[in-house]
Amino acid sequence: MIINKTVLNLQDTQQILNLSAYSVYRLIHEKKLYAYKDDGGRAWKIPEQSIIDYLSSRKSIYS
Repeated sequence: MIINKTVLNLQDTQQILNLSAYSVYRLIHEKKLYAYKDDGGRAWKIPEQSIIDYLSSRKSIYS
């Protein structure tokens, strides 16, 4: 998988993972997907590596 950004927003993450916004928020709050907010920020920022790590962990479950 090639991602052209190092930090993605919620909408980008939804498209990559093919999940709803609710599901992405749930992954963040369950600490299955690392994300952060900037100081005073309202929007979640999801690092590219966090998505890669999540997909790798999902892959290993089904291997």
